[in-house]
Amino acid sequence: MEESWWVANLKALESKPQRLEALTKMNTAIGKETALPRQIIGRLLSAAELYDCANLAVGSPAPKDPAVDVALELVGHCLDQLPLDTADEQLPRLLGRGLSHPNPALRALVLASLLKELRRQLNAGQVHTLPGNELIFLILDELKQPTTESSSLAINILSIVLVQRLADAGVQAKLVQLLQQDEIVRCRAYELGVALAKGSAASLSAVEFILDAALSELDNDDVLLQASVMEILVPLAEQNHGLSFMERRRVFDVISTRVQRIEENPLDALLIPSIMKFFGKIAAVQPQKIIAGYPHMLACLFQQLQSEDETILPTAMDTLANLASTPQGKVLLHLHFNTAVQESFKMYGSYTKKLSAPIKERLLNSLDVIYAVDATPPTKEINSILQAWYESFAGGAQANSIMDLINTPFPDLQLAALALLKTICKYSWGIVALKNTGGAVEFLLSRQKDLHKDVKFLKWEIMEMLSVSAEFSPTETVRFTAYVNEGPYHIQADVNIATEPQGNA
Repeated sequence: MEESWWVANLKALESKPQRLEALTKMNTAIGKETALPRQIIGRLLSAAELYDCANLAVGSPAPKDPAVDVALELVGHCLDQLPLDTADEQLPRLLGRGLSHPNPALRALVLASLLKELRRQLNAGQVHTLPGNELIFLILDELKQPTTESSSLAINILSIVLVQRLADAGVQAKLVQLLQQDEIVRCRAYELGVALAKGSAASLSAVEFILDAALSELDNDDVLLQASVMEILVPLAEQNHGLSFMERRRVFDVISTRVQRIEENPLDALLIPSIMKFFGKIAAVQPQKIIAGYPHMLACLFQQLQSEDETILPTAMDTLANLASTPQGKVLLHLHFNTAVQESFKMYGSYTKKLSAPIKERLLNSLDVIYAVDATPPTKEINSILQAWYESFAGGAQANSIMDLINTPFPDLQLAALALLKTICKYSWGIVALKNTGGAVEFLLSRQKDLHKDVKFLKWEIMEMLSVSAEFSPTETVRFTAYVNEGPYHIQADVNIATEPQGNA
């Protein structure tokens, strides 16, 4: 199509009755083109008339104009065909209308295209230098939008491009503005600060003022805000320079003291699940720091695990799973808190008989995390620790508790129990426990037609493990191998035996 054809259709967008037809024509035309000339793409993306078509109707009773979705589709086609060179001085002009548009879906389209290009540059090993701050300011403004679908997109983009300009006075001023907004915008700024700080010690130094603002929220009276900030801060401890910063600012001490002063301020009790989650996630990457350094936090956790309170048990179970998810975490827990861990596992065994199905499922999933086997087989010490913990849970070297849950009418619970059984069977003592459980092998070998296909597949995977185990006799191994060779979804033929009618003697 000639440029005049596109100009005429853009002109038609000024008339509401003609919009849908003109947009549809342009969408059809651009869909047939593998590469429109740059000047036509530029004209379309700069056309105020096109962006007017993407405006949402004001007021909730107003129906959505069908032209809105077609306009978004056309902008998407244009972005797909535009070479998004972030070093291009014209790019802010081409994307500016989209990035500042009141329709959050349109802004999301533009941001997604930008992020895709930046990730391509990252993978290629070189992020292009931006020609100025204009594009950065447009993206930072997304974090201030009251209605946004794209704050995470904007943060991901900024965590890549802002590294180039963290020392820029204009950028610093714009970041300070974010910290002066409402708590939703401030939390987005804190997320951005943590994302940047993770990159390097130099980046952390440049955004310390953001991190310090986040830490000041921990003295806020708003419990929900404090919980959000704790969640945001967790990734900072994944790098040593981030952990060092948190230690210098005494973050762990500040948060842990909240647990110790619950009697003085009962409102702090509402923060306990968030505090447990915070320390658990930190312990997953820094087990020594948490398990050896904050014993009263662990004591609080074990108290929660004994509570039978279904409102706090899920977070407590997840926290213990995080603490014990690494080899070092397992050894440290055994060294410092073995009695408490074994008592908690014993309590888990009783929970499988009396708590609600969703909590039982959460319990099984948390055990699966603890017993998961990495590429490196567990050491003899860890193997022994895990066996002792398991036998506290199961009440001995058997799997009755797990089999009872497999035989429930709840599909999700059944799958979680089978998944744990499969994980346990990666240990020789786990296979022995299964072997010691009456009816377990027979259930796994059965070909019940009414079972869910995922259940059938997990059963087959477990039988595959048993078929190569030295714990069974040659006769059993042959039987197991035959089952495995038949596949997970094999249907046994019904055998009808016909008999001759007997005459009277």
